[in-house]
Amino acid sequence: MAKCFSLWAFILILIMPLKSEALTVNGVPEWLRGAVERSLNAVWSEIPNDSGTDREGTLSLVASRLFTGYDVKVKAGREDPAVFLYERDEFIRPDVKIIFPELREMSLNWFSNDISGMSEEVSEIAGSIPQSALTWADNELRLNVSKIVNSHLPGWDFTQQIYISPEKTQINLSFRPSAQMVLAVKPSLYSRTVPVMFQSDLEAKLIPELSPLIGMPVKWVEKHKSEIEEYVKKSLEDRNTVENLKANVTVDFRAGKISEIEAGIDSKNFMFSVWVSAYAGISGRYPEAGIFFGFRPLWRMVENGFNFAPEIYAEMIFSLDDFGFTQRIGGRFELINNFWAGAEFQWPDSDYYFRIQYIPVKIRRPYALWRYSPSGSNHEAAIGYKFDEHISIEVYYDSSGEDKLGLRGTWHL
Repeated sequence: MAKCFSLWAFILILIMPLKSEALTVNGVPEWLRGAVERSLNAVWSEIPNDSGTDREGTLSLVASRLFTGYDVKVKAGREDPAVFLYERDEFIRPDVKIIFPELREMSLNWFSNDISGMSEEVSEIAGSIPQSALTWADNELRLNVSKIVNSHLPGWDFTQQIYISPEKTQINLSFRPSAQMVLAVKPSLYSRTVPVMFQSDLEAKLIPELSPLIGMPVKWVEKHKSEIEEYVKKSLEDRNTVENLKANVTVDFRAGKISEIEAGIDSKNFMFSVWVSAYAGISGRYPEAGIFFGFRPLWRMVENGFNFAPEIYAEMIFSLDDFGFTQRIGGRFELINNFWAGAEFQWPDSDYYFRIQYIPVKIRRPYALWRYSPSGSNHEAAIGYKFDEHISIEVYYDSSGEDKLGLRGTWHL
């Protein structure tokens, strides 16, 4: 029977949770309690546990010297003591001064707005303990201030300085960008309405306007994504090139060390482009230049996922060897994004063609064209790639020529 009881007692000891030694602390704010408990537990564990040592008295003496500004009383418990801290010194609400970093234009406005209310929050925390307690609670205070700073100014590092005098407490917070900062801003403009030469000019003018973002924390810039997009949109809309065409501007900003801004500039009603092209591998084809102008009526119809946006267009192609030219006039629909289908009439050969074309707006994309004349059974097709704003190269096919297959390079103006 004794052996059975001993076995059950051993099993019960194994399965019962062990109570960890930890004293309790009362009388300090929640944000400071953890640090005080860790310090007191460390002291408590080092005090000898024997009959000749007054452990609670020793803890009280050490704690009163550690925690300036508080009177300490230790009450013995069944296992661990309870520590009570009572404020001895007066409370002085600190003045918090935020020292601005070097900022310009829109980043200066953002910083001024973002720090609204931050001084009061820091002052409230620092003022919840006696003034003299700030001499030993400064590290814990900094950890809590960092939470406030991260909510107002993500990505900014700060330095905390505390000045104490009998009459006042002054806390200065100085700021600097973290290591993750914006090193460059790369704008990209896409448009079927604005000629490429004007797009490049608009991009070049955006770069100095966005220079205040250089050196700013990536996280902070990301926080102000909507303001940046609105700023770029208004800046482009105020340009004569965009305003005269009554073009719609859409902007997408992506924060990073190399931050990117993509802006789309397109008119609801007009499309315009100019180019020069040359052929290789096809005899009898000479360099040529072209102009395209399209007009969309104000109405459009969307049905079953298809976007029937009609467009009437005119196109003129000049041969640069004899300055002869081909004229086309037609109509087409953008059935889905960037995919067009329609018909056109061409002269001087007085023939009509069906035309299908895939034209992505952005660069570094493939594109395709197919034209077919039912009366002459002629086919013209091209599959190409647009390398940047200006240059595209394609494999070109024309069934009417002797050399039907070759290459065509195009310079978009």
